[in-house]
Amino acid sequence: MLEWVFVGSVIAVVAWAVLRLRRFTPPQTRPASEATLRSYVRVPSLFVQKSEYVFFHMLKDRLPDGYYLLSKVRLEDIVQVKPDITHPRIRWKLRGRVKSRHVDFLIINGAGVPYAAIELDGASHRQDQSQPADALKDGIFTHAGLPLHRVRVGQDFAHEITRIIDGLSEPISKP
Repeated sequence: MLEWVFVGSVIAVVAWAVLRLRRFTPPQTRPASEATLRSYVRVPSLFVQKSEYVFFHMLKDRLPDGYYLLSKVRLEDIVQVKPDITHPRIRWKLRGRVKSRHVDFLIINGAGVPYAAIELDGASHRQDQSQPADALKDGIFTHAGLPLHRVRVGQDFAHEITRIIDGLSEPISKP
């Protein structure tokens, strides 16, 4: 009886090791059918809330020459997993934390260098379920050395825009 327990344990350990050590292959994109492609439509506007529209135009009009304003930029287009993290599963997992998230606005220069990200925090950001996502973004931007400005809807946008623009002259840390 003890022999069977031992043999079973050895088989379980070997099976676990084989499954654990097999090469990681990221999911592949499969070809899409015409029916799938017809399932998509253009959104009416990137601005979901009127406050996003108002803030965008106020900031765009006040940005100094040489700075540009982008809207709804994916985090994965702003920050990346460090190159020294080479394990494919770990890289994929870390990418998964950022690839489906975005910031409301991103200020860049003409070379595409990010200078500041901006989140407009409306009522949804005051709910308990949004706090871990907000903390994740805050931490990622802090560690990446890129300012993330949070502006609450209802604040004086003109004052907040002045504060953000005044911070643009400060050098950003390099990744």
